[in-house]
Amino acid sequence: MAAGDYDPRAAVVIWHEVLNEVWEPQPEDAVFALPDALVAQLVEAHPARMHDVALSWAPHVDWGFHEAFAHLSELSQLARTAVANGETVYLEVTEPASAQPSAE
Repeated sequence: MAAGDYDPRAAVVIWHEVLNEVWEPQPEDAVFALPDALVAQLVEAHPARMHDVALSWAPHVDWGFHEAFAHLSELSQLARTAVANGETVYLEVTEPASAQPSAE
């Protein structure tokens, strides 16, 4: 799923903090697995809890609340699907669109 311009490693830290989980620094790899504890929280998250996470996270990524809530809700659904299928949720770090070279 497209995520927009934010650093997934920093997002994981905020999501963990808001969901009251112990977090650990994420690897500097371009692709990394979402921590199991966070996936479990996303699977179980009630919309009111996702509301709190979105309110806390949105200012860090310069998004509006509704955009952050929609993204986290989609991520939560992705986590539920992955767990149901015995799969892992991965985040990919990419360069922001503004930092990509132009095709001139």
